[in-house]
Amino acid sequence: MEISTLTTYHCLAFVWYFFVAYSITHIRTEERPSEVFLYGGQWKYLTVLNLFVSISFWTLYTYNRELVYPKSLDGVIPLWLNHAMHTAVLPFAVLEILATPHRYPAKQKGLILLGFVAFLYISWVLWIYSVTGEWVYPLFALFSPAGLVAFFACSLAIIVSFYNFGEFLNRMIWGDSIVVLDYRRKGK
Repeated sequence: MEISTLTTYHCLAFVWYFFVAYSITHIRTEERPSEVFLYGGQWKYLTVLNLFVSISFWTLYTYNRELVYPKSLDGVIPLWLNHAMHTAVLPFAVLEILATPHRYPAKQKGLILLGFVAFLYISWVLWIYSVTGEWVYPLFALFSPAGLVAFFACSLAIIVSFYNFGEFLNRMIWGDSIVVLDYRRKGK
């Protein structure tokens, strides 16, 4: 893909993300259900922190929407914004894979970084619970402490699988072009 087209695409993706984040922060306070946006505001939700959550959100939503997106949000968050946060991000992710090759760090380093970010988010969720007594997602209230540990461990395994799948797709689509790009840069 040409540099100008790629730059335009990345600028549009950034503007879209900024617009979605802006729209979330400007939901009128008086319309918010009392249990939503307490401690931590919208920044406690993984969707806001990282929009690539389509598959996990819609899987849980299909199973039991009250576990991740209570019906009380329907009157607060417009349908288009729900899809902007949970649906539109999947095509953006696929386009990113197809548009440009990515250089993944060494496997061990990449997985350590991924685990560290997951640990930070889980710590944030647990902190919010310790302060408010309310879970970020109603789903967590269904688990015992051991069940939560198992859920977080399974979630981490799924995240690692997606990381490995992304790396695999990148290699299948782009092959050795990443090495060629590095070689050309070193030659200049």
